[in-house]
Amino acid sequence: MTQQNKTSTPPSSGSVPPFLELINPHGKPAQFAGADSEVKTFFLTVNNPSNDKEGFLDGDMLAVSVYHDAEPGDLVVWWTGSERSQALARVEDDLNLRAVGGFLSPPKEGGCTASIRGVVVGRLRRAESA
Repeated sequence: MTQQNKTSTPPSSGSVPPFLELINPHGKPAQFAGADSEVKTFFLTVNNPSNDKEGFLDGDMLAVSVYHDAEPGDLVVWWTGSERSQALARVEDDLNLRAVGGFLSPPKEGGCTASIRGVVVGRLRRAESA
């Protein structure tokens, strides 16, 4: 899967909700991902984020480590086990997760449990030409 050209324009109201998409890196980033059986870092693109203090833009690429322990203040990817359920949250001082970038908050009831998939350890953004 290759990353498509994305715009950095915030979505308008009524648009598709934000979502994260797994990408297969090529070149240098692929060295950090490791073999499929030992994935330590994976990469996601941010799609349709809302405008908030986190400053995400459509097409931002996130490097996510599965071996980092989440601490207060960390940006994490949480999910309920399916790729489409992945979302971003910030770990609060009381260890609760606060949704960011227009993503949903983790479910707290209803039999569906969320778990932290990894800690965001880097964010890459395509430079815009002037």
